[in-house]
Formats: sequence, structure tokens, C-alpha cells
Amino acid sequence: MASPSPAVALVLGGLLAAGLAGTTAAAARAGDGRAEATPPPPALLSCPARYDGTEDRPVVPTYDAPDGFDPGDALAPAQTPTRALVCRYDAGHSSAPAAPPRPLTKQVVLTEGLGQMAADLTGAPRAPQVDGCTLMDGPITRQLLGLEYPTGTVWVSATDEVNACVLSSNGDFSAGGGVGQQVAKAVADGSWVVPTQGERPVCGGSQPVGRAGVERELVPGEPEVMWVCRVDSDVPGPSSGIYTILHDDRDRLLETLRALPTRAAAGDVVCVDESVDRWNVVAEYERGAPVVLDVTTGACGPGGVVSNGALEADSSEELVDLLRLIPTR
Repeated sequence: MASPSPAVALVLGGLLAAGLAGTTAAAARAGDGRAEATPPPPALLSCPARYDGTEDRPVVPTYDAPDGFDPGDALAPAQTPTRALVCRYDAGHSSAPAAPPRPLTKQVVLTEGLGQMAADLTGAPRAPQVDGCTLMDGPITRQLLGLEYPTGTVWVSATDEVNACVLSSNGDFSAGGGVGQQVAKAVADGSWVVPTQGERPVCGGSQPVGRAGVERELVPGEPEVMWVCRVDSDVPGPSSGIYTILHDDRDRLLETLRALPTRAAAGDVVCVDESVDRWNVVAEYERGAPVVLDVTTGACGPGGVVSNGALEADSSEELVDLLRLIPTR
């Protein structure tokens, strides 16, 4: 299996917890009764005690890449990792980076959104060397992203800093610094939920949204809180009020939404007809990005449309009646 170039391998002696699988084989029996060696699955990765890389020299621990993956082709395999470990090391500010070594300050295990993570890391384009990274001053956090697969592991160095210009690297393939900001967002959210739909209007304002599963369900998973606001007809328009959905209303609303036949969204809902009622329904989760639904009445389509940006459905009378009856809080 492939390994990163020695020049960028992080060697820490006794301080480095390599976290790679051992070579002890389990015994199995072949059809003729002979003992066969069965390699164990890779052990769980551990965070190195310190990070020695610099702005122009990202480094990663030595790893054994999973079968079929060449680290020179992409930042990470296209397959979904079974586990992702983020190790963070404070490194001063852009104007005055702290000299290595930098001790481990935080570690987080990510278990949600790993399919989206695989898609985002695999799709990160190759980046040339970037000279200089001092446009704006801000804190720097060096990060190591450890990815585990059934047949191997991968480490990615991904620095989080305000200019997003420190290259990310697996040792052979380098991508832009935006990956580091994505990793930092995943740490803050507790899961990898990089916005894939961009900024969407939400009750007169806007916010980045994008959650794994919106391409399969209007409201994926089980939201912790749901609320709705009435939106004026001038899209995106200010909201005319925010309403909290009570527990019973939430369950009924979810049931109503999930009963609607869905299709791929044709695009953002844009409707300026003054006769149209329009709402934003926001589903918030314990971790990660919210899901925002646009709901309109008839003039925006046959019977109205409800859309989460990836999926859409025709609004139903039951849905519209329920939104009109939700009380002000």
C-alpha cells in the first residue's frame, strides 16, 4: 500500500502515538485444516502529542493507505471512512506564528457526515505552493485529520486560519487552505456538515445551510427544534414574525412533510406574487447545520411548492393549513 513521502512524514519518537495496526495475525482455518494468517483491522488512530509542521511545510504521521488509494491522486479516498479523528494544535497568529513544536490542545472524533466528508476531500482540487499568508491577522490552528478505513488509514494536515492560504496535504497531494476551515467547522458542529447549498434566505436574513440527507428527505433525521416564520412577498424579504412550533405541532408537521412525494429541486423558490403566502420552516439539530424549507401557496406552482434546496414537493392543503394555524410565541 502507498505511503506518504518521507520528507513530510512526522517522526516524534516516543511522543508519537502512531495508532496504526499491528502485524499480529489471527489464526483461521483453510478448507484443508491448515492455519491461515488473517490480518486484523487497522487499530484506532491516536493524536500525536505535538505538531512540528510549518506554514510552508505541512507534515503528517506515517500511514498505510487503504487498498486501491494512491495518496498522490487525491487528498483522501472516495470511500467513506469508518471513523475520523481531528487533532488540533494552537499555533499563534498569522502575523506571528508560534514556532514548533506545538502541543496537542484538543482532539475530536467525528462519526456523522463522513460520506459528505469523503466527497468534499476527494473533490478538493490540487493546489500549487502558496507564498506568503499575511493578508489578515487571526489565530492559527494546525490540525491533523486522521481517517480510518477497513484496510488502512490516511492522515491529512489541514491548518485553520483566517486567510485560508496554508496548504492542506496528505504528504503527497496538496489542496487549498479552505479544507482547514472545513475541518474546524466540523469540530465546532460535531459532525461534517459543510454547506453544499451555499447561502439561503432565512426569515429576512441568510445563512449557510447544507446537511447530509437533504437529497433523500425534506427533513432528514430527527431535529431537536423546529420553528417557522412568515416571509413577506418581496423575496428574500423580511420576516413578519417568528413562531415556535410546539411539540405536538412539530410531530404533525414532520409527518405531513414526510408524506409528500418528492423530486429533485428545480432551483430556489422565487415568487413575488402578492397573493402568495410564503414561510420558512427551520429544522435545527443537536449538532450540525440546520435544514431550511421554503413553503409557498398556489401561485408559485400547482398547489404551491415546498423545497429544502435539494428536494422539492407540491404543497398540500394540510401543510398550508397547519402553517397558518401555528400560534405566535
